[in-house]
Amino acid sequence: MLITSSLRSVVLSASIATLITFTTAAPAPPAPAPSPPPVSHLDPCGLLGAKDATKITYHDVANCYRAIPFNNANAAVTFSTIHTLFNEFYIFKDSAMVPNLPAPFSSPPTDIIRRLETIGRTNYTSDYQFHDDIRRAINSLYDAHASYSVDCYSSYYFVNDIFLYAPVIDNVQTVRVFTDLAKPKRPYEDCLVRTIDGVDALTYLRNWVDEEGSHSHDAGVRLNAALSFQFFDLKTKTFQTADSPFSVRFSLPPTESVKYEIQCNQGQPITLTENWRAVPLTKAQFHDVNSFVENVCMPHGTPEPAANGLRDELKGLRLHMREEPTHYKLYRAYKERVAAEAAAAEAEAAKDAAPAPPPAPAPGQPAQQFVNADLLGTGEGTAFYHLKNQPDVGVLVYHTFNATPEAEIQTIIQGLKAFHDRGVTKLVIDFQGNGGGFVSLAANTVQTFFPSNDTLNANLASDLRVTPAIQQLAAVSFGQTTDIYDAAGYIDFNNQYKAYPDDSLFSQPVTYTRGGRTSQYSQLTTATTALAPIDPVLATFAWTNNASNIRILTDGRCGSSCAIVSHFLTYVHKVQAYAIGGNNGNDLSMYSFAGGTVSDNKKIHNYYTELGLTSPIQPLPYASLVGLPVLEIYAHGRDAPLEYDAELYPAAYRMAYTTKNSQDRQVMWGEVASHAWPIN
Repeated sequence: MLITSSLRSVVLSASIATLITFTTAAPAPPAPAPSPPPVSHLDPCGLLGAKDATKITYHDVANCYRAIPFNNANAAVTFSTIHTLFNEFYIFKDSAMVPNLPAPFSSPPTDIIRRLETIGRTNYTSDYQFHDDIRRAINSLYDAHASYSVDCYSSYYFVNDIFLYAPVIDNVQTVRVFTDLAKPKRPYEDCLVRTIDGVDALTYLRNWVDEEGSHSHDAGVRLNAALSFQFFDLKTKTFQTADSPFSVRFSLPPTESVKYEIQCNQGQPITLTENWRAVPLTKAQFHDVNSFVENVCMPHGTPEPAANGLRDELKGLRLHMREEPTHYKLYRAYKERVAAEAAAAEAEAAKDAAPAPPPAPAPGQPAQQFVNADLLGTGEGTAFYHLKNQPDVGVLVYHTFNATPEAEIQTIIQGLKAFHDRGVTKLVIDFQGNGGGFVSLAANTVQTFFPSNDTLNANLASDLRVTPAIQQLAAVSFGQTTDIYDAAGYIDFNNQYKAYPDDSLFSQPVTYTRGGRTSQYSQLTTATTALAPIDPVLATFAWTNNASNIRILTDGRCGSSCAIVSHFLTYVHKVQAYAIGGNNGNDLSMYSFAGGTVSDNKKIHNYYTELGLTSPIQPLPYASLVGLPVLEIYAHGRDAPLEYDAELYPAAYRMAYTTKNSQDRQVMWGEVASHAWPIN
C-alpha cells in the first residue's frame, strides 16, 4: 500500500545535503522605491542598465551576469527540484548510460544523476556558473527534449555577423560563409573559412557541437543544427535563411569575439575578428545587481493555472513538442519587429524608384519564389510545390507538426488532390527542420499515405518510468485528469487493447536493467489516438500504399512527431529516405529526439497540486523552465527505446550540401527526384 508520506521520503543525496548545510536565509527583496537611485559606477548591472540598448557590449552583460552573488537557499531549491525531476521522472536516466552506441550515434554514456550530484558538491561563488553548469550537464544528454532555460541568464542574446555552412566540393567538405550580416556590406559570402580561433574550421565546429549541441545523438545532425540553413516562412510563404545557433547564442559566449581566417577565391587569406553584439530581450528596468535579480531573474506576473490547461494533453496529443522558453519567444518577436521595420524602410526608399513592381500573382494564387517549382498552396505546417522540369513529381514540404490537426489533414488531402489533378504520380516529402508537434497529426499523416482501419498501425508501444512518487500520483489521478499519469488514457496490450480499468499500468510495474542500472517502468502501452475517417479520394493517388512512389528528404532535424512519421514511413512501410548534410562520408540519421512525451517542472508540479497532493518538487526561485521527456516509444518488435535504437536511424541515401542546393531548395528537390526516378 502506498502511503502519502512516501512522496517526501526520497532520500536527498549527499550533494543536496551539502547545499542545504550551507544554506542561509535568502535576503528579503528590496522595498520598491518611488524612483531609481543613482547608478553606481562600481556596480556592473547598474552600468548595464544605464546603457543605451544599441551600445551594450559583450563585457557589459558578462560583468553583470558574473556579479550576481551565489545564493545558497535559491541554489538548494533549484538543485533539489532538478535532481528530483531527472532522478524520478526522466525516462532516459538509465538508457543514457548505455555505452558504445552504434553509428550513426556518437554520444558517450552520460550519468546525469552523477553529473548533477557533482554540481551539488561544488562550492560555488558565482550564481551564473552554477546555473550554466546545470545547463551543460543537461545538454550532455544530447536529448533536445531535455533542457534548462533560466530567464536570468538568457535576457540578452549574442550575434556574430558571420553565418556559416559546410558544403562539399569535389568530395571535400569545407566551411564557408553562408551570410554576412555586417553593414556596410562586405564581399565575404561563400568565401572559404580556413580556421576559427586558430583551429581548422571544420574541426572547430565539430568540437563545438559536441560541447554545445544538444539536438541529437548523431554528430552529423548536431552539425546541421548548428549551421545556417533555409526554412519555410509561413508568413511570407517563401524559404528564408534561418539564424545559425553557432552565430546567434542565448547563453554567454566564452570570449568577446571569434577570430576567422577566410580566403575569397584565390586571394590571400585575411583575418577577421568578429565581436559578439549583445541585444537585450528584457524590457525590465534595473539599476544595480539587486534590482537585476529582482526584476529580471525572479518570476513575475500571474501564476500559471494549475492544470486545467493540462487536461487536454492526452486528448489533444500535443505531447511531443517542447514548450518554447520565454527568451526564444522574445527573440522571435524582436526579429519580426526588425524585419517589419526594414521592409517598411525599403518600401519608403523605393517610392521614387524607376523600376515597376513585379506583376502580382493571379487572384487567389500564391506568389512564386522558384523558377522551376510552382507553389500550389500552403497550410499551417505544409506547402505544396510542383516541379516543372519533372512534372510527374510533387514536393510536400512538411515544416512543422505544430498545426491544427483536423484542419491540416484536410489541407494535406486537398494539396495532394491538386498534385493528382496536375498528373503528379511521385512524391517527395521534405521534413528538413521539422521540430515536431501534435501526435494526432502525425498519426493521421501516416494514415493519409498508408490508410488502415487499425488505430495501432499509427501508434507505437510506449512506457513511462515508475517511482513511488509517480505511483501515488497515478493512483489518485486515475479517471480524473486525463494527464500523462492517468492510466485511463492508455491501452492495455494484455487485455485486447482495451483502455485500462484501473491504475495497474503503474501499480504493477516491470523491471529493466539498462546502462548497468535497474529501474521500474510501466507495462508497455500506447495512448489512444483519434483517427479521421479514411477519405475515399486517397485511393485515387498513385502514391497511396505505394512506397516506390514516395521519398523522404531530411537533414536529421526531424524531431518528435516528425520522427514518428519518418519511422513509420521508412521502417514499417519501406519508404526510402535521403539525408542531406552532416559529416561527409558518414551515415546520417533520418530523425532526432524521437523520445516521446515531453513535460516540464511546472506541469509536473501542477499535476500534484491539482489533486491536493504534496509535490515532490518546488517552484524554482528564478523564472525557469526544465524540460524533459517522461514517456518513451519503441519500434515494432524492438527492445531498445527508439530514442536509443541507433540501428534504425541511418537514411538509405546520403546527399551533400553544395554551394547551389543549400541556397536553392528547388535544386535539392530536383536532385532527389532525378536519383529516385531517373528520366529515361
